[in-house]
Amino acid sequence: MNRVLRFLKHYGWLTLLSSLLLMALVIMSQTLQNASSFADTYSTLLFFTFGGVSLLLFILAKTAWHLYGQLRRRVPGSKVTLRLTITSTLLLGIPTAIIFYFSLSFIQQGINQWFDVKTEVALNNATSLVRMTLDNKTRDSLNYSQSIAESNQDLLTISPILGVNRIRQQLNAQEVALFQLNQQLVAFSSEFGVNILPITPGDNLFQQIRNNKTYAAIETQPGAINEESFIRVFIPISDKTLGTQNALQIIFSIPAEMISLSESVAVASGQYKELSYLKGPLTASFILVLSMVLLLSLVTAILFTIRAVQNFTRPIRTLAKGTKAVSKGDYSVTMKVDDNDEFGELIHSFNDMIQRISRARNDIKIGHQQTEVQKLYLQTVIKNLSSGVMTMDMNHRLRTINDAAFAILNTDLSRHIGKKLSEVSEREDSMHLEDMLSQIEEMFEKSDKPWAMQLEFACKRGQKILSIHGSTLPSIDSKIGGYVIVIDDITELVQAQLHAAWSDVARRLAHEIKNPLTPIQLSAERLKFKLFNKLDESDRKLLTRMVETITEQVSTMQKLVQAFSDYANTPEVELKPTQINKLIGNITDMYQDPEANWQVNAELDENCPKAIVDSSRLRQLLHNLIKNAIEACATVESAQIVVSTACEDGEQLQLRVCDNGPGIPESSQNWIFEPYATDKPKGTGLGLAVVRKIVEEHHGQISLESSPDKGSCFIITLPTIARER
Repeated sequence: MNRVLRFLKHYGWLTLLSSLLLMALVIMSQTLQNASSFADTYSTLLFFTFGGVSLLLFILAKTAWHLYGQLRRRVPGSKVTLRLTITSTLLLGIPTAIIFYFSLSFIQQGINQWFDVKTEVALNNATSLVRMTLDNKTRDSLNYSQSIAESNQDLLTISPILGVNRIRQQLNAQEVALFQLNQQLVAFSSEFGVNILPITPGDNLFQQIRNNKTYAAIETQPGAINEESFIRVFIPISDKTLGTQNALQIIFSIPAEMISLSESVAVASGQYKELSYLKGPLTASFILVLSMVLLLSLVTAILFTIRAVQNFTRPIRTLAKGTKAVSKGDYSVTMKVDDNDEFGELIHSFNDMIQRISRARNDIKIGHQQTEVQKLYLQTVIKNLSSGVMTMDMNHRLRTINDAAFAILNTDLSRHIGKKLSEVSEREDSMHLEDMLSQIEEMFEKSDKPWAMQLEFACKRGQKILSIHGSTLPSIDSKIGGYVIVIDDITELVQAQLHAAWSDVARRLAHEIKNPLTPIQLSAERLKFKLFNKLDESDRKLLTRMVETITEQVSTMQKLVQAFSDYANTPEVELKPTQINKLIGNITDMYQDPEANWQVNAELDENCPKAIVDSSRLRQLLHNLIKNAIEACATVESAQIVVSTACEDGEQLQLRVCDNGPGIPESSQNWIFEPYATDKPKGTGLGLAVVRKIVEEHHGQISLESSPDKGSCFIITLPTIARER
């Protein structure tokens, strides 16, 4: 409340002037929008104009006299007030005067254009043209009606009803009525069958018929809802049989467009004449209002400047004095607080500040140095961690993230620093990232205690397994100051554990299955040898078929045991520089069969350097992939298997084995490299597992690209000699 009273005390009259200015502008706006009310608002507008000008002159004179008295008394700040007042007056006065001059010119030119002579002539011509058009239509209707009536005079005498009906059709009239001079209706025809009576003519029209005169004019039907206009033709016609004279009335409708155009021209002409009458007073009023706005703007700016400078210079002078002392190193200065406003609080705060600065300056320097050392230490440690580290504030906004997190998540989240995890999930088009961030938020919302979880998702290179740990960060006030998330990629560790487990299983299975296979086969062959000659022909065939089945199944089991042994007992690789293009060419030549429904082709990059591989293990890898491709394309006519190499940067060799088969379903792509994972009826499920194992032995990477009906492509990346160097 005190602030409001203080404001009204210093700036109340400025508020009043602003209100007067607003009222004048509103009245001017209303005058511009509705010229018909100009006569009513002119006196009000004139009153506010002269009242505002008089009040402005009075306040300006009083303020100038008061400022002159301060200058004579050499009041501090009076010279600054005068200087700023003159400066603001010049800065505002010159542009305002220019704007006033051009605005005045624009107003006069605009009003003159409103009342242009050409516009008035055009409106008069349009009015005359509409009037002439309607007069010509009325005259033509009269002449045409007289002609048609004379040609049908005999029919009207014999059969008035048929006569008026024919006349109406020939004239294309709205209605035709035949009256006797005593105003009795003889016959009537209308284009509207529902009409009972015609439009009744007045007594004056029958008097004209008695005087043997005709009548034709545009009239409006009385009592009609839309006040439709029409042309009434009233002409005399003789009845030769009775030797009397009757009256024939023909009603012609006028097109609605013609009536609308004539009305719009009449309205525009009337409005223009009304505006023309107000041209002089309107111009004078605009000039008066514009002058008042100019004076209000200038005087308001000047008075605001004077008041503002006077109010602000007092505490500023005090602060300037204290600041000058502090700048010289004197922290013992104490400034007097005169007011309890914001400047008083500022001076009081300044006194406290200069007392604490000397004590805190050394502490700040020491603390800053320690903080920088700790910050650099932590940044170095976090940056060189192999684990991904992310920190958030208490509102789940991302604050920091290290390079290891970028590599693990395959996403650069640095552009999302300062955003909430929910916003990051919405802006990143990654399902696994969205799932991970949502689970992290959910874990922090459930509990403030440290937690851990394991997340598994699919990527281009297969399954990826992450171990995620989360914890809260403390703050000075013992509340939650933020959160930290540590992410580890344990895919290789889990896969190594799985491979070790599967290798042990494969070793045990091979040992348990291999021992009884040979006795089973030998026993079956011995039974055949002993019983073959003792049985008749049908039993011999049955015995032979059953022994062959046992032998075939034993052979299949032996192959399975061999696959188990190959997976479990991996020989030590001997990595040597190898010309891989030559090795691939030798292998693809082995699969050249003109009678087969498939072809194996090689597309080799001649610029590829030697790769560091074990040629025997790599040969096993290629055989497995090519055989899988041939089996996948068994139902495809003219199947194409392509083995290609590419070297883009010289440090990595990319080996691709692609086919045009039916492709691998998306649901199978995540586990296709796992041991014993197969969708073939007779498959062991170890082929691709061995392939991935060989790739990992070569420190390479393998991924799969496949789509339905377009084939599959296994992509293998191996190091070259250039990378090893």
